[in-house]
Amino acid sequence: METVENLATLPLKDATLVRLTVEWQEGVCTADVRGSVRPGSRAARLRWTGVTSIEIPHGAPWGPSALILEGRGPLHNGRYEMTMQSGDMITVCATTCALELDPAGA
Repeated sequence: METVENLATLPLKDATLVRLTVEWQEGVCTADVRGSVRPGSRAARLRWTGVTSIEIPHGAPWGPSALILEGRGPLHNGRYEMTMQSGDMITVCATTCALELDPAGA
């Protein structure tokens, strides 16, 4: 796994968010993404640790979509944002974010 210094530098546009998982007791959130986040990769897993809050709206103000528009963060107070092409913004506040390419089961 590699540390993600800036979520905005990952080419998340048009990648599909397949699954978002929270391990409450461990304070871990993972996002399984399908699409080329790095050359030659077909899938990736973003893993946030030290999670203190998560917002997962699913109102689809721009219409239904599982595709990601862009990622940002860490911003103030360890806030990471993933804007979906549905218009929803998923927010995770955490101490770190790491990227795993082509994880099993993603």
